[in-house]
Amino acid sequence: MPSARLFLSMWRFSATVAVFVFVLQCPASRAQYLGSSCLTPERNDGTCVPVVQCNSVQALLSKPVLTATDVQYLESSRCGVLEKKVLVCCGSLNKGTASTEAQAGQVPATAVVTVAPRIPLEERAKLLPTECGIQYTDRIIGGERAKIDEFPWTVLIQHRKRNGQVSFHCGGSIISNRYVLTAAHCINSIARSWTITAVRLGEWDLQSDNDCQTFFDEEVCSDPVQDIPIEKIIVHPQYRATLSQVKNDIALIRLAQPARLNDFVQPICLPISSAARTTSYDGKIVQVAGWGQTENVTQSQYKMFVSVKAVPEQICQQVYPSGAIDITQVCAGGEANKDSCRGDSGGALMYPEQTNTGPVTYLVGIVSYGRKCGLAGVPGVYTRVNQYLEWIVGNLDP
Repeated sequence: MPSARLFLSMWRFSATVAVFVFVLQCPASRAQYLGSSCLTPERNDGTCVPVVQCNSVQALLSKPVLTATDVQYLESSRCGVLEKKVLVCCGSLNKGTASTEAQAGQVPATAVVTVAPRIPLEERAKLLPTECGIQYTDRIIGGERAKIDEFPWTVLIQHRKRNGQVSFHCGGSIISNRYVLTAAHCINSIARSWTITAVRLGEWDLQSDNDCQTFFDEEVCSDPVQDIPIEKIIVHPQYRATLSQVKNDIALIRLAQPARLNDFVQPICLPISSAARTTSYDGKIVQVAGWGQTENVTQSQYKMFVSVKAVPEQICQQVYPSGAIDITQVCAGGEANKDSCRGDSGGALMYPEQTNTGPVTYLVGIVSYGRKCGLAGVPGVYTRVNQYLEWIVGNLDP
């Protein structure tokens, strides 16, 4: 049975995120039409227009750091959504030049679910990095605490709560300098009063501003973390979660600006080759890494990791008889005090593979759900990434 943390709220996502562009269904009481009259946050008369036509909102979004007041202003400005793009209430003095989009006919400002165009996988895959899955560490791997430069694709998703507190309750994986892959439940099943504000890259020690680790009397320090606002979030259109089943638990986050890649921030490889797309991981050793972040639990100060075995689908079906485990999912773990106890909700299930040029790590799964973590004989359930490659690359933009 899926963890109860998946059902903390009804599925409503109210994003504040930096560039203010996301997929959202507006509450009926706030639904507006493109070009309709509205009230600005200052209670002045305004018009409901796309973000790109409102100078005051554009000025806010160009700031490198948003204050709590800025975020509140952006939330108050929103008056609807048109074709997955946010509409804001803009005063007459702040409106920019009209565009083709603004001249379209008036349509209800509610979210539209779209399906990515069927562009050949190989073409879209060119948007992915040619170098990925590489860790710039030659240190001994062992134990449960990850080294400071291990798993550099592991990120944290930043949430802002109603009281203004910022915290981390989900993870994800860098797949390019503009995209992070995570679980859909980290987007659609969070508490109603939370907003997703940014993604943190390059983290290791949650309690330190300057992360350093000593190896053989040599101190190694990471670059500063990167807290990057979010431009767009794309949840799989067929995601669903019930008390017994979770399906298509996958989402893409587009960062508002490119990540700065370094030894501590690197993309993981997607299993994009024809061989990787059909690989069975049954019985193979896979890895989970993170801080143990879930919607309601924080487990570790440091990034942790664990190695576990992938479990055959038939065995997983016996453990979750009502879960309808299928080819779109992969199960792993089942040892006491292991599995995604060390990973983050939405984080990566990884497979390290030896190649002619050295070890390369592939993203094979996304932490989805499970019973109480780390129970003997009870594996965790992960979204199987190689079953979603067309959806992933079909939603990538340059």
